[in-house]
Amino acid sequence: MASRIPVCAPVFTGKERTYVLEAVDSGWISSAGEFIAKFEASFGKLCGVRHVEACANGTVALHLLLHGIGIGAGDEVIVPSETFAASGNAVVYTGATPVFCEIDPRTWCLDVADALRRVTPNTKAIMGVDLFGMVADYAELRAGLAAMGRSDVKLIEDAAEAAGSRVEGKFAGSLADAAIFSFFGNKTLTTGEGGAITTDDVALGARLKFLKNHGMDQKRRYYHPELGFNYRMTNLQAAVGCAQVEAATDLFARKKRVNARYREKLAGIPGIRFAEVPKNQDVVPWLHAIVDDHLAGEDARDALLVRMLEHGVETRPFFVPMHLFPYLAKTPVAGLGALPVTETIAAKGICLPSGGGLTDEEIDRSIAALLQCREK
Repeated sequence: MASRIPVCAPVFTGKERTYVLEAVDSGWISSAGEFIAKFEASFGKLCGVRHVEACANGTVALHLLLHGIGIGAGDEVIVPSETFAASGNAVVYTGATPVFCEIDPRTWCLDVADALRRVTPNTKAIMGVDLFGMVADYAELRAGLAAMGRSDVKLIEDAAEAAGSRVEGKFAGSLADAAIFSFFGNKTLTTGEGGAITTDDVALGARLKFLKNHGMDQKRRYYHPELGFNYRMTNLQAAVGCAQVEAATDLFARKKRVNARYREKLAGIPGIRFAEVPKNQDVVPWLHAIVDDHLAGEDARDALLVRMLEHGVETRPFFVPMHLFPYLAKTPVAGLGALPVTETIAAKGICLPSGGGLTDEEIDRSIAALLQCREK
């Protein structure tokens, strides 16, 4: 029997083991050690930003960033509903209100016009989510806010899924006022767990460094002038991250090769479509995602995924839109029917096996299982 094809396994081809053992041998295994600074510097160089703050994971990175720019009770943050729960949850953690918006039916990223339509006097930030590696249109968002006289609204880039993607040569993580990344085990670049904030605002970077270390005064140990957090990355995580950044060119190329084969082999199959890549983007896909318009909806999609697993092919559905979550039912945009474009796409979305280590044979097996199972 053929082995199971995982949905997104990490790829380690460099010095991950060597660097982790170096960290262990040094005795620095917690939130101090030389690999943390090395990782922040190397990832900042990769993204083309002046400041990187490494964090324990992508969720706390996003919470830290929102808190650091002053988001709080009474504020609103506009967020696309089609995203992992952490995007909206981090807004709730601050006491602010997430205002969900539609996604573009072509790119599946935030619909700029719909997001701008939802700006109110209470809007303090718009969070673009770079879904599956596609990049939201931050330039259009910035121009739209300027035209509205609302350049005070911060632009946040949730680039958790977009390491390596570029817009007109600029890397994800450098396109908004600040950005966050996730380095979870299934991400293109991984530290096991882990996250980071990237920004060109050096003053903001210094504040984030202060807040993530319990808000402790750097000149007076164990004195805390304000509430802070323990959101630090460990030296062990950073050791893995250093090796991953060194191998980034190869890891990005692997993802693009897999995606190109999926697109080539599935081209022309009725009902199946990929996100449209804008001409100014060079995308490094995180997950290789399709929408199957021949499916009746979520139940039919989930049944298809079960059948594919029986053939040894692991898949994932798209994220359940956040405006449908019970605990967010009292937010301004909530409930079935509130965002029809998002709901339709999410219900028919499938993420195919996406690891950068997939062979052509495994990709072709995944495609064959999809085509066979969707005929039943």
